Amino acid sequence: MSLRLIRFGCLVAVVALASCTPRADVAPKAAPEGLGTVVPVLVGTSRSREENGLYDPIARGSTSFARFDVNIPPAHQQGLVEVGGSIPDPEKHFLTRTIQPMTAGTFRAEVSRQMARNPQYGNEAFVFVHGFNNTMGDGVFRTAQMYSDMGLNALPVHYSWPSSGKPLGYPYDRDSALYARRGLQDLIEELSAAGVRNIMLVAHSMGSHIAMETLRQMSLSGRGAAWNRIGGVALMAPDIDVSVFHSQVADIRPLPQPFVIFSSSRDGALRLSARLTGEKARLGNITSVSEVSDLNVTVIDVSEFRDTPNVHMTVFSSPTFIKFVEGGEMMDRALRTGATVRAGLLPGTILTVQNATEVVLDPVAALASVGQ
Repeated sequence: MSLRLIRFGCLVAVVALASCTPRADVAPKAAPEGLGTVVPVLVGTSRSREENGLYDPIARGSTSFARFDVNIPPAHQQGLVEVGGSIPDPEKHFLTRTIQPMTAGTFRAEVSRQMARNPQYGNEAFVFVHGFNNTMGDGVFRTAQMYSDMGLNALPVHYSWPSSGKPLGYPYDRDSALYARRGLQDLIEELSAAGVRNIMLVAHSMGSHIAMETLRQMSLSGRGAAWNRIGGVALMAPDIDVSVFHSQVADIRPLPQPFVIFSSSRDGALRLSARLTGEKARLGNITSVSEVSDLNVTVIDVSEFRDTPNVHMTVFSSPTFIKFVEGGEMMDRALRTGATVRAGLLPGTILTVQNATEVVLDPVAALASVGQ
């Protein structure tokens, strides 16, 4: 192992320990009926399933499906995923009530059933792809938190790829990210086959690399019917080399729209990743929209949202940002319009360079826009 890699691992470990909390334990736990809010999360995963019905924390496997009923505690605070390790308190912590493994056929049937029971979804699903150093529970609980806190009117779906869930597991996770492409494509295709008309692909950190590689793989193989169901992509703090991103886009063009990149110049995790790769920045902490100016993308700079303990997770952990996007209507309208109209909908500085638009959001104006 190189000295650079050792140094990077130590720095990541320090960051992880600085925010030391128990890891999410996804094993089903009992909770009183009516206590908290239950969010059913549909899951596609390329983690290996064990004989006890749970999922191996590291081992890679073929694509499988499940439904997780996640209980959000009554004491939940916006932006947080409160976990209590292997003995959660239902009053205070997220927990899994039940896990129902599914075949591809029963998964499609469950998707259709959820859509029929929830007409407010409008046959739309959002698929969340977690990032580096995530367990199965981390990603499932985060999906439920985003769905609940942001008031998303779409079917909550999670893609769990075989991250090691360890701060020092960066090399393993980088390899797993490539392994995971097939599983994400399988999940998108199953959602399409179930009749979902609009799939919003939402990816965080290293999960953004998986999302881009999956889109590239689908594009190069002829796209297919599922491609037309992808109604937008959001990359949050993407841990992708900027030149690699350009190469991926070249094979995908045209990109699904809207295509949004959430960035922060204060993202320390991406600075560490850039240091490991010998680059000055990753896609998620670029300092100028000119680096992607030839692409039809919108870069939303969330650097000034400072009410979060983890800058790398600003988009789903900052209460101010969550309050601004809650319900999604303002953001959705803004992203589907041109830059001139966008300037009147999103509170901040708007800059258009060639094909790309950058929005530097102002937290104070954002709160004012929602009447806070």
